[in-house]
Amino acid sequence: GRIGAGGMGIVYRAFDADDHEVAIKLLRHEIADDPRARERLAREVAAQKLVRNDNIVRILDAELDSSDSFVVTEFIPGPTLEDAVRSHGGLHPEAVREIGLTMGQTLHAIHAAGVIHRDLKPSNVMLRGAAEEALTGFDPDGDRLDPVIIDFGIAIAAEESRLTSTGLVMGTAAYLDPEVIRTDHTGEAGDWWAWAALLSFAATGREPFGSGRADLVFLRAERGEIDVDGLPTELAAWLRDALQADPAQRPTPEALIGRLAELDLTAYDDPGETEQLAAGERTAVLPAVGAADFGGVDGEARTEALPRIATPPEPVTEVLPVSGPPTRALPVVPPPASQAPQQQAPQQYTAPYAAPPTQAPVQARPDQHIPGQHSDPRFLPQHPGAPGAAGGPMTPYGPWPAPPPRRPLLVWIGHLLIVALAAIAPYVALAMLLGLGALARTWERSHHAVAGQRMRGAAGSGPRWRAGLASPFRFLLGLLEIALQALFPLILGLLVGIAADAAWTLLQGSPPPDAVVFGSAMAITLLITWVGLGSRTTRNGAHRMMDAAAPDMLWGAVVLGLLLLLLGAVAFTLLAREGMVDYFPFPSGPRLDDIALWRQ
Repeated sequence: GRIGAGGMGIVYRAFDADDHEVAIKLLRHEIADDPRARERLAREVAAQKLVRNDNIVRILDAELDSSDSFVVTEFIPGPTLEDAVRSHGGLHPEAVREIGLTMGQTLHAIHAAGVIHRDLKPSNVMLRGAAEEALTGFDPDGDRLDPVIIDFGIAIAAEESRLTSTGLVMGTAAYLDPEVIRTDHTGEAGDWWAWAALLSFAATGREPFGSGRADLVFLRAERGEIDVDGLPTELAAWLRDALQADPAQRPTPEALIGRLAELDLTAYDDPGETEQLAAGERTAVLPAVGAADFGGVDGEARTEALPRIATPPEPVTEVLPVSGPPTRALPVVPPPASQAPQQQAPQQYTAPYAAPPTQAPVQARPDQHIPGQHSDPRFLPQHPGAPGAAGGPMTPYGPWPAPPPRRPLLVWIGHLLIVALAAIAPYVALAMLLGLGALARTWERSHHAVAGQRMRGAAGSGPRWRAGLASPFRFLLGLLEIALQALFPLILGLLVGIAADAAWTLLQGSPPPDAVVFGSAMAITLLITWVGLGSRTTRNGAHRMMDAAAPDMLWGAVVLGLLLLLLGAVAFTLLAREGMVDYFPFPSGPRLDDIALWRQ
């Protein structure tokens, strides 16, 4: 069936000969004979065939010479970025970061193939398999947003830099680099500018430089009048730098991607305290009086009303009666208990992130209604959750905690230590893997629990005490989770290790040391557990633990030295034992020689 349409063609959903879902883009009949339309379709096919990337839609087939020209691509389930944002509001800053990093790497791949997209915009980005939860909030262990770039219809080779009139018309004003408008030349910088503008739209739910007439949008872009209201401070600054009108003032793409990965998305500009205006005296409507009754002031000339000469008599201005109940400011009503943030899990929102509200309670001003006078709706009191001036509902929640600082060197040396220990005492290494994994998950969950209570207004040491009291239960839960996560990888690792042992024995005539089997099994187990399903909590917790142990370079060097000493001691022991394995604490349990029949 039909799933979309554009100015050039109509897109249908269909099934191929193998019953796989595909998308077919068919040129509209009214332009099927237009050579420019066929040229654009051919350009799209040629450009997409040059690039191989998981985040670029794949072309499966094309027919460019028949009366019904079409292109067959893989079917991408999910909404476009534009539809998702229009329906749900701006995305969570962490989701915007993930989309930006993924699309940044994809743009690098496009440019490395010698192609310039030229029409990067929200409607040309699909969110593959986007779940409702991923569009309305952010869960570190939940589904991720997977952007896929489509529609290379006006893409060109990198050496074809001059912009044609067709290319300019087909480009979208809100996402066109001002430099392209000034010089009629397009290049990689234009794609990077559109990438940043697209991320601004994803974060705010609004066009970065407004909408309307293209010349006004271009003028606002030239002046740098970007709409970043309600965004985290560092993200707003990043967008301003990336969307500089002068390309010479913009950071390099590599610098932008690196900086995006490190942004603190928890800090917002302080709006300052809310000032309450004091109510003045009421405004009264004076009764109508005649000119002769208006008394003058002693010693001053009296103002006289001149007689009408030729002007026909007009009715006297009257005060109209109030036709309805007077407008009054409603008091702020606290939300019912059933809607309290602490009873909503997981925390979600449907609008661009905004700075947390001030702590001072907002009070309604006294009724200052004047009979016969209408109130300006811009100054009516806003209720919590009502749309603000920015055009979207305001979130009652604060920002989600930032990802932990990364300590990859320390973490991977720790991994190597566990693998080396498995070659000496496999049961001890397995217990260490489960214990450290459960501890990492406990650490991460406790961190989020404390941060969540802080965002809901909790102060003092109470959140930490509550997290500490809940830690034993979180540890048991984490132990169960890490055991289930490691079960399949452990079985797979043992099967691989035993298969390697059997092959070695049959080929060499003698078995390898037992340490080889258990070391390789632990390496596979640890790798899959570290990157597999549900492992994000474990990874973040491990990095937070390392960050707590090594908060600066000095302590980082100390921890690194200790880990290297432990690794050296384990390696020395491994060499001294010549590959023999200690089955402690189950010395009488099954051994490798007992189950490896080929060794006997």
